Amino acid sequence: MARTLFLLGGGSEILDAVNQAFIDAAGPDPVLALLLQGGPGWESYLPQYIRPWQRRGVRHYHILVPDANGVLNTEAAIAVLRTATGIFIGGGNTEIYRRLYATEPIRTVIRERYQQGVPVAGLSAGAILASDVALLLPEEAGSSSVQVAQGLGLLPHCIIGVHFTEFHALADMLVAMRKSHVQFGLGIDENACAVLEDERLCRVIGHSVYTVQITDFDTSRYVVEEVSVP
Repeated sequence: MARTLFLLGGGSEILDAVNQAFIDAAGPDPVLALLLQGGPGWESYLPQYIRPWQRRGVRHYHILVPDANGVLNTEAAIAVLRTATGIFIGGGNTEIYRRLYATEPIRTVIRERYQQGVPVAGLSAGAILASDVALLLPEEAGSSSVQVAQGLGLLPHCIIGVHFTEFHALADMLVAMRKSHVQFGLGIDENACAVLEDERLCRVIGHSVYTVQITDFDTSRYVVEEVSVP
C-alpha cells in the first residue's frame, strides 16, 4: 500500500480542495484523527478543518488536543491513532506541535501508521513536522535565530518551508538546511499542497511548490525551482 503525504503551505483556502483527496486516500467510511495544539480559543479554528469532512459525509473523526495545562492524554491519543485511517496535523506553533506529537511515544505510533499506509496530512506547522528535521522560527524556539529539531521523520533528508512566498521563507529554510546539512528542501506557498507517494513528489494541488537545493555548502550556493507536476 502506498504511503501518502499531503503537505499544505498554510492557507485555509486550499483545505477544501485537498480534503477530497485526503478523504479518498483514507478509504471508505474513513476514521479521521485531527491533531491540534490547543490553547485559548482553539475551538474557533475547528470548523475550517471539520466542515469539509462533514460536507463530504465523513461520520467518524476524533480531535486530539491537550488540556488547559498543555498536557496530552497520551493513552487516549494512541488509541485514536491506532484506529484512524487518516491523520491530519493542524497549523500553529511548530514547537508546540513537535512537543505534543513528534516526541515519544506518539511519534512512533504516527510513523507506524504511516508505514502501514495511513495517509498523513499537515497544514503549515503540521507540514513542517513531516520531515525528520523540523525548522523552528526564533520565536518558536525561544532563540535569536532559526533552530532545527527532530520531526516525525516521514519525509527524510528534506527541510519543509511553509508560507514560502508570502513570508519570504527561503532565507530561514537555507539556515535550517545548512545547520542540519540537509541538501534538499520543499517550499510550499499558502494556497498549495505538495502530495507525495512513497516519499516522492507526485502532484501539486493549487499554486505553488518549489524545490530548494544547496549545491555547495562551502559557498552556500543554492537553486530554487518551481515544481511542474500534474
